[in-house]
Amino acid sequence: MRGIAFEELKKLPYLDVSALDGRTVNLMPLWDGADWHMWFNTPVGLIQGKLVDTAESDYVAKSAARPSDLFIPFIHLMWQQASWAEICPLIIAISGNFHKMGTSVAKLKHFHESRKEIGDKGTHKFALTELEYLVTLCRTTFDLLQEMIASIWKTRVQLLDETAEASRRAHPMPKTFSKMILHEKEQLRKADEIEAQFGLSKPMAEQYQCIAPFFSELRRIRDRIVHGGSGFGMIFDTERGFCVDPKTKPFNTFENWRPEHYYNENIVSVLPWIADTILRTIDACNSLVGAFGSVVPLPPPIAPGYVVFVRGYHNEAFAELLSIHSGGPVWWDKPASDDDLVSRRE
Repeated sequence: MRGIAFEELKKLPYLDVSALDGRTVNLMPLWDGADWHMWFNTPVGLIQGKLVDTAESDYVAKSAARPSDLFIPFIHLMWQQASWAEICPLIIAISGNFHKMGTSVAKLKHFHESRKEIGDKGTHKFALTELEYLVTLCRTTFDLLQEMIASIWKTRVQLLDETAEASRRAHPMPKTFSKMILHEKEQLRKADEIEAQFGLSKPMAEQYQCIAPFFSELRRIRDRIVHGGSGFGMIFDTERGFCVDPKTKPFNTFENWRPEHYYNENIVSVLPWIADTILRTIDACNSLVGAFGSVVPLPPPIAPGYVVFVRGYHNEAFAELLSIHSGGPVWWDKPASDDDLVSRRE
């Protein structure tokens, strides 16, 4: 990738070049409240081009260009304060996973809406595959997150206390999330154990402990998929949406099933579980980097006064998940008779 001269970066009205301090600039579109602006890196320097709109991009603005554009604290903090060269690929990878999660949920809705055209070719198989893919995406995101935090902790942090600094250097943070929160016998580490083992601050260790049970369950589901063929059992294809048995793994550990989630006395919409899984994964990224930033002094924002927003092809899927998570409707279609239920056994 062609480098950009320091003087050229001064052309970006949202950028405080004096605050860069060796960090990498993500050339994002700027929304000024009325129009889009975009700069392109060329052999003769940065050139401003015309941009009518953007379909999928992180962008900087003082307020969202659309109500459906997302503010994700993790994305905002990382691009604003932690965009070192070695960290940028991990930010992009995690952000890409977020977009893929939205796309996967949109695909599930498309499969449901196309069930008549698909016919007997197995809509439930499509749904099963997407559930497996979603779990794998979420599980992968945790390792990307841990690799990012471990890298910053190793190369960008120096503790003032000499004893604590010696301990930090002697006990480097692992690059995988499982090694961070699990003992060798698969038992969860407590916050004080994490704090002592890796020389972390108490707030960081407590965040790891808080997230650990969810990650551990996600890891078990993913392992059943990889080693056992499927972690979901039966998927039910109904005229209202895809359903599962809340009494079977992994859905029996979900504690927020409500009466309106039930298709009948035996099965429920899978959407509340999907919403919880995706949003808790994103929230884990938000809370861990938030805790990290609260105890480790990060450089100042490179675009002060601006917010980094996220726009994707399937932001509406995230809006739907947020609504479901907050108690909104969980069905894609109106109820019909019980005769319309089609079940498939895996």
